[in-house]
Amino acid sequence: MAILGQKGGDTGLPNIMFAATTTWTPSCNVEAMVYCVGGGGSGAYSNRNVDYSASGGGAGGCAVSRYTFLGSTAYTITIGAGGNGPGVSTSSAAGTGNAGGNTTIAVGGSTFMTGNGGGAGATGSGAGCSG
Repeated sequence: MAILGQKGGDTGLPNIMFAATTTWTPSCNVEAMVYCVGGGGSGAYSNRNVDYSASGGGAGGCAVSRYTFLGSTAYTITIGAGGNGPGVSTSSAAGTGNAGGNTTIAVGGSTFMTGNGGGAGATGSGAGCSG
């Protein structure tokens, strides 16, 4: 998710949320607070018949910056997907999750802001494991 906006007031850019990858071209120069949030990682699993543990996936990172967008300039906003859940298998004792994708904002092919994706859930033998 990427959010552009300002704090309060009746003038200027309203809050805009981008929930899908897109190209955005503002009609005029505008300064905004920008939040880039990466996709969350998926959790791991453990077969209930064995002594394994599983952790949840990590939250997506959030990058925050004040940025001046230039009118008539195309910005590419790429939204990172959440990590796919692990394919649960009855033949394996445990399975790790998958990392979430990065959310980025770029102009002219150069990325200037990235919210990193969350880490994958982990598994461990025994009673506990780190996320």
